[in-house]
Amino acid sequence: MKKLIALLLALVMVFALAACGQQAAPAQTGEIVINFPSIWVGTDSKAEYMGKLIEAFNAENAGAIKVVVEEQTDYQAYRDKIRTTITTGSAPDVCILDTTFDIKAYAESGKFMDLTPYLDAGWGKNFTDGAFDAWSVDGKVSILPFESAVFTPIYNKTLFEKAGWDHFPATYDEFFQFCEDCKANGINAMGQMAGDNAWSSMLWYSLIVEAIGGKDVYANGLKDPAFVEAAKVLKQMYDYTFDGAVSATAGDVNGHFIGRDTAIYLNGPWWIANFYKEDNAVDGKLLADECEVAVNPSYGDGKGNGGLVTTVQGFLAAAKQDDPAKEAAVVKFLQYVTDPTHVSELALSSGAMFFVKYTPSPDTNVISQKVTEVANSAEFTILHVNGAFPTAFSTEFPAAVSALVLGEVDEQGFVDMLQTAIDNAA
Repeated sequence: MKKLIALLLALVMVFALAACGQQAAPAQTGEIVINFPSIWVGTDSKAEYMGKLIEAFNAENAGAIKVVVEEQTDYQAYRDKIRTTITTGSAPDVCILDTTFDIKAYAESGKFMDLTPYLDAGWGKNFTDGAFDAWSVDGKVSILPFESAVFTPIYNKTLFEKAGWDHFPATYDEFFQFCEDCKANGINAMGQMAGDNAWSSMLWYSLIVEAIGGKDVYANGLKDPAFVEAAKVLKQMYDYTFDGAVSATAGDVNGHFIGRDTAIYLNGPWWIANFYKEDNAVDGKLLADECEVAVNPSYGDGKGNGGLVTTVQGFLAAAKQDDPAKEAAVVKFLQYVTDPTHVSELALSSGAMFFVKYTPSPDTNVISQKVTEVANSAEFTILHVNGAFPTAFSTEFPAAVSALVLGEVDEQGFVDMLQTAIDNAA
């Protein structure tokens, strides 16, 4: 009987040890599989080259690492799935995020890999200066800005010559002298709009804020004096745009520039293809042939020299890994995707821009090449104001611009409207 009891106890201990062993995840052996749910598939402009890039990576690492793509062509369905996955469990091995996600909260969640040691070891030199500033938490980077959009003025050289100018203004004082010369020659200096989302005016306001306040202008929210001063400049700009700008839309801004009666255009790089469309040519001359890329003018003693206004179209992020071998494999894949040579080809094939310093392909259209050169040479970057503040800011911005331009509020009142909207939404 005692022998039977001893045998039973021994069996219980064996099963208990086995059960304990099942709870501890062993280090992965053999081929490491990286799960990558991706929206860059289907008709997305990056789909074709990203597919080739992943295929090449898998071939180079055959038997050791394999990236498996989970295709999702519906953007909202993708966002919903990623949010649910992260909220209810762990993050995917690699995923794509955009600014509709709460990036700072994700970075603080502890569910994503700390990429800082790898960036500090040399990988970070591939990225544009200041790319991580807005997204790091306690000096650590776990959400990687990747696809970007930069906002730099593009101007019509023909209209500049008509106004008596052979260069883009270097300062805002010079800018307004140019505006006066445009007005004297029947030319709209730039396009503005307070209708719809006030996109053009939002971008101009962002450039002015950057020129005055520099890279740390968002550090104290809307309390920095740059926001009131920039409102004064924005209001003045409305004296040199086309009639009806207070109610104008993006279509109006685009139409005036295409129609050659507005000298300066401001929008994202996604619009560059329109410079090369035959439909926008006049007398057989493409709009691109008349245009040049500029940089943001400086503002008095402002802190913004050398800066650039951007937004993030897409982030790359990776789940925190317990297995060092899998962590190394994931980092190897991220470094492969963000390699400047690969990014150059991705930019050529998609027309997108990136936070990676790369040499544009010689096959890239001239305007895109010049915009990329501006991005690569920037000393720092800041987000446009819509990206830097809560959604309530962008919702209120058109009404605030309209009230400012119509004289219903002064510059401080303009900023107060935006702050009140943020406070009420909190």
